[in-house]
Formats: sequence, C-alpha cells, structure tokens
Amino acid sequence: MIALCLTAAITLAAEQLASIPNPRVRDGSWVTDTAGALRPDTVTRLNTTIGTFERATGTEMAVVVIRSLDGVSVEEAAVKLFQLWGIGKKGRDNGLLFLWSTGDRRVRVEVGYGLEGVLPDGKVGAILDTYTLARFKKAEFDEGVVEGVDALIRAARKEAVDLPSKTSGTYDPKPWGMWQIILSFLVAIVAGIGSLVGLGRWRRYRQRKCPKCGAGMTLLDEVADDAQLEQGQQAEERVGSVDYDVWSCPSCAHHFTLRYPKAFSGYAECPQCHNRTKSSTEKVIEPATTSGSGSASVEEACAFCSFRSEYTKTLPQLSSSSNSSSSSSSSSSSSFGGGGSGGGGASRSY
Repeated sequence: MIALCLTAAITLAAEQLASIPNPRVRDGSWVTDTAGALRPDTVTRLNTTIGTFERATGTEMAVVVIRSLDGVSVEEAAVKLFQLWGIGKKGRDNGLLFLWSTGDRRVRVEVGYGLEGVLPDGKVGAILDTYTLARFKKAEFDEGVVEGVDALIRAARKEAVDLPSKTSGTYDPKPWGMWQIILSFLVAIVAGIGSLVGLGRWRRYRQRKCPKCGAGMTLLDEVADDAQLEQGQQAEERVGSVDYDVWSCPSCAHHFTLRYPKAFSGYAECPQCHNRTKSSTEKVIEPATTSGSGSASVEEACAFCSFRSEYTKTLPQLSSSSNSSSSSSSSSSSSFGGGGSGGGGASRSY
C-alpha cells in the first residue's frame, strides 16, 4: 500500500511538471519563470552567468520559478523535473536545478550525482541560508536568486564561498551506516505519504457544518456533484484544469461549491467563455539567435466553447553570452544532456 501511494504521488508529479517549459527546448536558455517573479534583466543576467559556466566546465544548471507546487512536495517536484529534463551531461551527471515556488515560499536546489562531492547537502543548505533566504526575507527576490546561483557556481568550481564558520565542518560527506540508510528510507516514506495526506488535504476534506442550519454536510462524489456544476465547470474537470468539491446539507438541502485550480494543467482561461479550458500549442518557426529574434506559431483552442486562435509570436533575441554555447558540443543540443540526480541537495522555506 505504501509503495502504491508513493507511485501515485510520483505519477501525479510527472503529469503536473511536464507542462513546465524546458528552457533549452523553448529557446536555448537556462531559465524558466512561469510565475513572472524575476525582472527581465535578472533573467538575462542568469542566462549569461549559467551559459558562461556551462561553456567553461560542461556543468548544466536550470533555474525554474513557478507559482505553486499544487500539493507536490518541493523535493518530489525537483527530483522529477530533474529526471524529465535530464539536467547535466550523460555519464557525468553534472547538473544543478534551482527551483523556487513563489506561492509555497519554498526553494530547492537539486544536485546531480556527479556534483555531490563538491556540493554536499549541508553546504547547499548553508548557501541557501546565507545568499538566498537572507535576501528573500527582505523581499529582495531577484538578488536572492542571483546571489544563490553565483555562490552555487563558485562552489561547483571548487572556489571559496564565504559561509558562516559554524557550518564549515559539515561539508565532508561521511559514509552512512546501515541504521542511517534505514532511517533515511523511513523518512522518505513518511514524507511521501505526508505529501498525500498533509495539511492541505485535511483542510480540503475536513468535516464542514451547514451555514444555514448547522448540520454536518456531505461531500458529493464525482458523479453526484456534476448535477450541481455548470457545463463550463464540468468541462474544466474533464480536462483536469480545475477540481470542484460540492458540499450538500442532508437536513436543509443547502449546498455550496469549492473550486481548486491545478497549477500544472497546461490550460488557461478562455477569453470567450472565461472557463479554464484554453490550451496552447507552440511550434518554433525560426529559432532566436544571438544576432536576431525568432518566431513561433501559436495555436489556441478551447475545450468547451468555439474559441480558436492562430497567431505568430516573436521570440526575443538571445544574449551572446548566454546562448553562444550553441558552438560547444553539448549546448548545440535542443535540450539538456541527459544527466541524473539521486535526491541530493537542500530545501528551505522563508
């Protein structure tokens, strides 16, 4: 049963995270900011820094900013996204992922197998505390991301990183005994189950009292609640962009509906019917380069109403520093290099 729950959680995470644009596939860059939390100059700065780092060392790094983890733990999200994209070179596993969920106020740095020697968990956590969290707590988010990325890159290069002395003795990984391995496995199981039945689920499914008569209400099942939903709401549930809970009072027949949007569904609000049933498909016509902008065709369609749209969008010109990596052996690829991670790294809340 435990294995089944964990498998279900991982499958759900994969479906949600697959909708996050891979920056290497999208435009050959290193940063995806679906939350729009970073300034354009910050994104350019990060692409330049990471591009230079990759050309010099072959190490790949992705910076991803999203609005919500949608109930998935930041650790699960980071591991799965790392696997989906294959960050780092195949055989070297020299990848890094900096993941920030703005709505959950969670940050995670995932470290590839090949970098765990120079970036053990304790050191990664100390870097986040010193360079990222210190800025985030002052609402200096752009600075926190840039300084955190810079410090991680220095550490990956085996350069000195200024950190509090109290953490200096925690960086050398020690061989784990059997009891530590067992304890780590049990903690992972508890964390996986907790992600499914945590506080968020309790708040959603807790017993509710009728605001009219005070009696206990009943949560209708997925078949019964359709009778209380509008057709557009039913369409949102069909495509998986929104989940609705309908609570009904058996005493006075009062009912109300609660709406739970899914962060990684791939659907947006339709401008015609205003339901979250609009999908977009983008195809690159001409890739952006360091000497000019590119273009892509975009097809939009609503799964509920008759809305359809086709247009061409401009892809911004790439900075010469961040994308000149196309001249190197691996950066000419349209994606990351196929690296892997085993869950090394650190997570923080702010």
